[in-house]
Order: sequence, then C-alpha cells, then structure tokens
Amino acid sequence: MSFPYINIHTHCTLAPTAQIFSLPNVIISKNYLFPHPCSLGIHPWFVERNVKAQLDALHQYGKKQQVLAIGECGLDKLCDTAWNIQEAIFRKQISYANSVQKPLIIHCVRAYQECLRILHEEKVRVPVIFHGFEKKTELATQIIRHGYFLSLGGALLRGNKDSLIQHIPLDKILLETDDKSINIVDIYAYFCRVRKIELQYLKEQLYQNFKHIFSYPIG
Repeated sequence: MSFPYINIHTHCTLAPTAQIFSLPNVIISKNYLFPHPCSLGIHPWFVERNVKAQLDALHQYGKKQQVLAIGECGLDKLCDTAWNIQEAIFRKQISYANSVQKPLIIHCVRAYQECLRILHEEKVRVPVIFHGFEKKTELATQIIRHGYFLSLGGALLRGNKDSLIQHIPLDKILLETDDKSINIVDIYAYFCRVRKIELQYLKEQLYQNFKHIFSYPIG
C-alpha cells in the first residue's frame, strides 16, 4: 500500500491530493466556510468582541462532516487577548470537542502547564494534538505522558531539534507546515535522515497515527 504524506495543520486552503493529505485550519473570524476536510476553531489571537457569535458559528459548523477537528485553540501569553477571555474560550472549545467527539488541535505559546491543567480540569475525552511543537524533549515527554500527541513543523529544518526527533515516540507524532511556505515532503525527509528510518516506514506510522485520532478515510 502506498501511504500519503499527511500535513496535519496548514493555513493553505488547497484541497487534498492523492499524494498529500493536508488539513487546513479555518479560523472563525471573517470566513469559516470551507468545502474540504479542515479543522475549525477560535484562535486566541482572533477572539472578537462578539464572542457569542464566534461560539455560535463553531457550534453550527463544527458538527459538519468535513470538520475533522476543533482548533486551533488554546493559550498564548504573547498575544493581546485578555488572559481571562483566552481561558474561557479555550474551556468552551474543550467542552464542545467533548460533546461532538472530535480531536482538539492546541495552539500554545509559553503556557504549556496552564494548557495541561485546563485540559485536565475540563476532563478532555478526545485526542489532543499540540501543534507546532518545538520545545525540549523533557516537555515533549511530559505531554506524551498525558496521552496527547505532538505535531512537529518547519522548525525541525533549522537543525536544532535533532535530539527531539531522535527520542520522540513515533506513535505520538504528526507533521505539519502551519503557515510556512515549505513542503511537507521536506519535513518528512529531514525527519527520516535524523531518525535514520526509511521514508515508507514513517509514512505508514503517521498514517496509522492519523487513523487512530480521526474518523476520516484517506489514501
């Protein structure tokens, strides 16, 4: 079987192809209609004054079959949105993901312990993916011990996360391009070189990870 490259988080709105399956992220602000498989959420950067309208849109569109995950959502200590509002919206999206039984894609900047605490307090019952992870192996281990997944992106190509690549469990990772103008194929190739594994092996493992997390057929 030929396994596709899986790009679990991108802000490019191209439709999936036979070779590459991409999951675009649609942020609920001005435009949240998208015909292809996507994730849908309220990003902490883009919480609007009319939060109720954003939440109503999430509840309306998040049930659609093409919405595979809720998010990206989470906490960001570097953005302008008030912390209490970030936390409240994050909690509501965890609750909603639980109710519709769809995975959560987490945006986290300098707030990992807070995110982990809130996920525990809200009794998250769906798979959780921390996207764009580029921190130390010790933090990765802590997150994985909670049963959560990590999505690694273009930061790997800078060459300073080789230790993370070498030690992270393959059944707990996904790969992504996020908002970078890079090719997911290059991220796969770099990961394989550092980990010293065959490309086909990595593609199959990430395909199995995807199947474990999402109820959506690809390939």
